[in-house]
Amino acid sequence: MKKDIIYTALEKFKENTLLSFSINFENLNTNNRSDGSMIIESFANTSFNIEVKKNLNLSKVPNIVNLPNIKDTIIISDYIPKSMKEYLRKEKYSYIDSAGNAFIAKDNIFIFIETNKNLRSAFQPSSRAFSKSGLKVIYQLIINTDLINMPYRYIGKKSNVSIDTVSKVFQDLLKEKYILRVQEKEYKISNKENLISEWVILYNKTLRPKLKQRKYNIKQENISNLSKICPEESLGGELGGEILTNYLIAENAIIYTDLAFVDMMKKLELIPKTDGNITLIEKFWNTIDSFNEKVTVHPLLVYADLLNDPKSRNIETANLVYKKYVQDII
Repeated sequence: MKKDIIYTALEKFKENTLLSFSINFENLNTNNRSDGSMIIESFANTSFNIEVKKNLNLSKVPNIVNLPNIKDTIIISDYIPKSMKEYLRKEKYSYIDSAGNAFIAKDNIFIFIETNKNLRSAFQPSSRAFSKSGLKVIYQLIINTDLINMPYRYIGKKSNVSIDTVSKVFQDLLKEKYILRVQEKEYKISNKENLISEWVILYNKTLRPKLKQRKYNIKQENISNLSKICPEESLGGELGGEILTNYLIAENAIIYTDLAFVDMMKKLELIPKTDGNITLIEKFWNTIDSFNEKVTVHPLLVYADLLNDPKSRNIETANLVYKKYVQDII
């Protein structure tokens, strides 16, 4: 699979540039983190490590910035969305995608190709495990380590879904090897890093757009004051990132709630506005217990919110949230 991605991308890259290069796969499928190496012979045999990332998107930023020798690495992917390309170019991280789009910056080499063609990934998530209801279950399994071996009824209650949905999600996750059977009635989550990455992508693409939501402005000038008056486990978005990292000065906030929006509007003195800086979103989980009694939602959800609004500062904050909180649950 990795070789296929490399050959497809480099064949298109060669068509677009007419450059000569050679590839070495000595490190492929070994414990070395590099997936190979590449020498661009047209530029005095300048060498690069190769790192293959399937369906490269903003949820994989932490994996990219933590690569050893990232400045000497070319990231090759089957698909890189526009927002991710912009981030990579800003950080001067080199990439090539399967359509031959490329950005390479090293020493005196600078190559930038944008063909306006981008082959979309063939990734097809399970219709049940990664459906709207399935994503609710996966969220709980990710953030609650011990939940995987709890009764389906309890998992369903936490996730606000039926027992039947929980059963089907488990079947699909077992099939896709995201869940492994340890004993007859004991399971553990496998490949959690990839599961988190896919959940973040599909939460923003599939679940979040289907949740009831509405925008408002707040009468107070400083939205940070919301942290003093909002209920536990409710704040996400930029304000959630500000609270968790002290790095970002929030310009907007997301409030997850299971109350009627009109009640929240009165309680927080919100004014309905189509382009407001406060977004109320219906809470998609059942708060049987909360994240350390903090006012923010779980850091995984804050991380997903920040990547859904990929401004440079938000991406930087998302990476801090990932390192400080999300990595601990992998």
